[in-house]
Amino acid sequence: MTATGITTTTATTTDASSPLGTGTGTDDATPSTDTLTLAALRAMGDRAVAWARAAGGTALREPGLVLADASSPCLFLNVAVATEPPDAGAAARIAAFFPPGRSFLLVSPLPTADLRPAGLVLMGQPPFMVRPAGRAGAPAVVSGDGRSGDRRHSRGPDVTVEEVTDPGLLQVWDRVLADGYPTPASPAPAGLLGGTSRFWLARVDGEPAGCALSHVGHGVVDVEAVATLPRFRRRGVGAAVTWAATTAAPADPAILIASDAGAGVYRELGYLPVTRWTLWFRP
Repeated sequence: MTATGITTTTATTTDASSPLGTGTGTDDATPSTDTLTLAALRAMGDRAVAWARAAGGTALREPGLVLADASSPCLFLNVAVATEPPDAGAAARIAAFFPPGRSFLLVSPLPTADLRPAGLVLMGQPPFMVRPAGRAGAPAVVSGDGRSGDRRHSRGPDVTVEEVTDPGLLQVWDRVLADGYPTPASPAPAGLLGGTSRFWLARVDGEPAGCALSHVGHGVVDVEAVATLPRFRRRGVGAAVTWAATTAAPADPAILIASDAGAGVYRELGYLPVTRWTLWFRP
């Protein structure tokens, strides 16, 4: 089907001989409630497709695989999510989906074959972490008058976090992500506001300092795009903005792919390391 400039193809059957749909509990017939890994992969895929759709990009869904090209200079927004580890042949097919010269990220929950013959580079095997729903963690104190609908949170007297709800503030969020990660500037589509993807902006003494994104789907909260501007690091900004994203749907467990350097911060928020995923990318 075609909608809003994006072409999405959905396959309804699973070929057991396909390297991306081997019938091991991750095919389309398996409910997302089967495992947190499957729920996380589907939530991540949906987030990538939603971003691509809002940006006027292209997406493809087939058994065991979601491809989303947001036409972005940031490789983290052009994403391939594979529920089964692809081999080199499948990786070549994935790479062919993205236009020549387009950087993209390939996410696999399991170790893969050597994908360098497909032109990919191993990014690493970072920890996949889960914060169980209801688990005690860093307190989120509502600042301001505490009225219902107040979306500001605080971790300290000088750090506050608010939800981005208008296009003007979303542009501020964009700049913080680009400078804090850092990553090539790639504006978040305003059409995502008010949907299942929510944007969070941290401030220190009123000055923009950090950002995060949460996407709720398949019974989990997918936490992404956590970044802090260099001059505000080691002041609790990353923890505060991650906490706001983590608790976007308090009744659901939250999931994220951490870095080894940042895993300690997430542990303090109640996240537990579950396994290591495998990330490849095309430069």
